[in-house]
Amino acid sequence: MTNEDVVIAVIGVSAALAGFNLVFLGVGITAYQAFPPETARLVRGPYQRIAGLSLAAFLISLATVAIGVWWLAGRQASWAYGAVVALSPVQLILVMLTGIAATLRVMKA
Repeated sequence: MTNEDVVIAVIGVSAALAGFNLVFLGVGITAYQAFPPETARLVRGPYQRIAGLSLAAFLISLATVAIGVWWLAGRQASWAYGAVVALSPVQLILVMLTGIAATLRVMKA
């Protein structure tokens, strides 16, 4: 398997994980908006954290896709390849944590 194959695979996975993140972001925002604005921050806070975690994971996924495409397009610096490979497990872990947190919070509400 060549470096190009690895980057192409990571780009595909990153794009799919970005989509999953948007689902969890939607769950967090929808649940947050279900409460009236005067609801205590203690009640709304966990939903804000879920949305923040999901947004961070989404941005990491987009950054991974962008760096991967940039590396493929121009055979750029080796740091870009390392960044793509290193960010892949980070975003996978963030998606997993976001999914677990969103599911547990919504089921608890």
